[in-house]
Amino acid sequence: ESVPSGENQSVAAGDEEAVDEYQELNAREEQDIEIMMEGCEYAISNAEAFAEKLSRELQVLDGANIQSIMASEKQVNILMKLLDEALKEVDQIELKLSSYEEMLQSVKEQMDQISESNHLIHLSNTNNVKL
Repeated sequence: ESVPSGENQSVAAGDEEAVDEYQELNAREEQDIEIMMEGCEYAISNAEAFAEKLSRELQVLDGANIQSIMASEKQVNILMKLLDEALKEVDQIELKLSSYEEMLQSVKEQMDQISESNHLIHLSNTNNVKL
């Protein structure tokens, strides 16, 4: 009665799909189930009580999982705020670098003009000496 709808659909779709979706338990999972069943001696005789115990444990794990997700959400929000602040600082640094680059470009242009003037003065002096 308590078969999830997804399992109902896979059984209805055919045995071939059900075989494809079947996953064998690994050694760790088998060991965990054996330990759990040893802790519930009544499991074999009272499957309903065993299922209820599993359901309660699942609810506890779900609660812990939700708390963990919410805690990580807070951490992600803090991280996003820090990243936003870092991006603002990067923008400010880029603006400063751009202004410095403009200043340096202006100095370069002035140095080129001075160099050209010096070259012309040198050429003029050379010509005057030759004359």
